[in-house]
Amino acid sequence: MSLSYLPPIAFYQLMLKHKKVIFDIHENFHKQFYFNRCSIYGANGALKLSVPIKRNHKRTALKDVSIFYEQNWKTIHWRSIEAAYRRSPFFEYYEEDFRNIYLGGQVEKLMDWNLKLLGLVNKLLDVQIDISFTESYEKVHENIDDYRTLNVPKAESVPALKEIKYRQVFEEKYGFIPNLSTIDLLFCEGHYARQMLLG
Repeated sequence: MSLSYLPPIAFYQLMLKHKKVIFDIHENFHKQFYFNRCSIYGANGALKLSVPIKRNHKRTALKDVSIFYEQNWKTIHWRSIEAAYRRSPFFEYYEEDFRNIYLGGQVEKLMDWNLKLLGLVNKLLDVQIDISFTESYEKVHENIDDYRTLNVPKAESVPALKEIKYRQVFEEKYGFIPNLSTIDLLFCEGHYARQMLLG
């Protein structure tokens, strides 16, 4: 799989169906992919959050991508999450954990930022996932389920997964929005989220 920023629900469904997940940290970073972006449910519908990165004119492996800190993006992302989920049933249970990460110290590499948040979400969901990393880039992996194409937001190759339906904060205004960041499910369903992801 690709190592994404607060990955969508489908990522978690697939991770929990496997005993081991290998993150490809040697694949090239591409704009518009989930490497540095996620979607939450804001007051005006789906809201995309994007971590700014330092531009590099040549191809850069995910493991080498650095975060750009001249913008106050961490505070902006935290305020967006807070505004989106303040009224959700379980936000207050997880608020401090997320606030400490967003308002804490800087993390230089995008990979480390994504892993930090993934570790927190795993802990809050009470799931244990055996995680490892690729040692080099391979276009094709033999005898391994390859879900790297899920990192493309408009990918049509999403495996057939049961859609998880739950009550979203702004659903009455804009209807149900599927496959948002897993934090949408976590804040809305709390400890029930784990069982819903396991299906």
